[in-house]
Amino acid sequence: MFNSYNDDFINYEEFPDYFEVFDDSLKKGIRPGYFEDDELYEIAEIYFSEDKFNEGKFAINHALKLYPNDEDLICDFLLLLNDFGLWNDLLSFSEKYSDIDQVWTDGHKLAALLHLGMEEDAFQFFRTIKSKYSDNKENLSIIYQVMGEALYEVDLYDAAIEVADEILPVLEDDLGLLWIKLQSFAMLEDKENVIELGYKIQNLSPMDAGTWYELGNSYKNIGEFDKAIDAYEFAQSLGFEDPDNLLNLIYSYEKNGNFIKALQKADEYLSNYPDSYIVNLFAINICTAIEDWEKGLQYVENAIHLEPSEETLYLYKCKFYLNLGENIKAIKALEEGLKKTMDIDGELEKNLNTLKDE
Repeated sequence: MFNSYNDDFINYEEFPDYFEVFDDSLKKGIRPGYFEDDELYEIAEIYFSEDKFNEGKFAINHALKLYPNDEDLICDFLLLLNDFGLWNDLLSFSEKYSDIDQVWTDGHKLAALLHLGMEEDAFQFFRTIKSKYSDNKENLSIIYQVMGEALYEVDLYDAAIEVADEILPVLEDDLGLLWIKLQSFAMLEDKENVIELGYKIQNLSPMDAGTWYELGNSYKNIGEFDKAIDAYEFAQSLGFEDPDNLLNLIYSYEKNGNFIKALQKADEYLSNYPDSYIVNLFAINICTAIEDWEKGLQYVENAIHLEPSEETLYLYKCKFYLNLGENIKAIKALEEGLKKTMDIDGELEKNLNTLKDE
């Protein structure tokens, strides 16, 4: 029976009732009873997300005792183990269920071998399953993508590129493999190949907003901010609403020296997410760079509302008022900071005394 339960606090209000029932059984040392397959999957996922891996694996084993022949559930659990990087368990499970005629079972074993540092075994197994799926292009694509992604994840970028190049003449413009090549070239800081592959990918999927967003990330990561901006802007024009797209635009415009556009994107972000302390702080720094003291004060006040105990904000407030010639308000800003913060480094009091002496 399961007897290594980690009795840390779990806030049951965040999770479904059946998770509480299952968890309570473990606490009491009682074997859990019947649950639906999708419930057991979510129970395992919750445990993993809470870093309770023994409990999560127990939930998986319990599920497979109730549903030993549910191949879809088995594949879902393999993917879950992969997502959380439980490579030893993934290898054991993929070998245990190797008789399941699904390409993903082989793919998970391949990924596990590489992540466990068993490269020789991985390449030998790769040769075996290449032959196994040689007459099925879709499965062959999956296997090569798994191999390429795993090589990329263990920092073997040249090998990932070689694996993709080996099969691309057969599979032609396989987007998954092209992405593996692009990301690997990006990690190798090969800008020329990143840009060349970027053009190829955008032409293959010109109206996919997610593709443009990912291209923006790739260009940003290699310092090509003009191209990153174009990609992020196009993703936004295609309806991509992920807030990270706006954040990346703020960052890219700022790195490109276009502070006005960076500030416009910051305002756009804050109109949707006004409680973002980070973006307010970013806007404060931009206003400092362009010496827009009046507008900068708006962001300072926003940031103080969100983080009233942050001492640096009152130094900003003082500085901005001084640059506007408002010395009395600058003094009051420091006095406000002394009331609302601990002034641990004594910077507020030091600046206040200096201003008063002047």
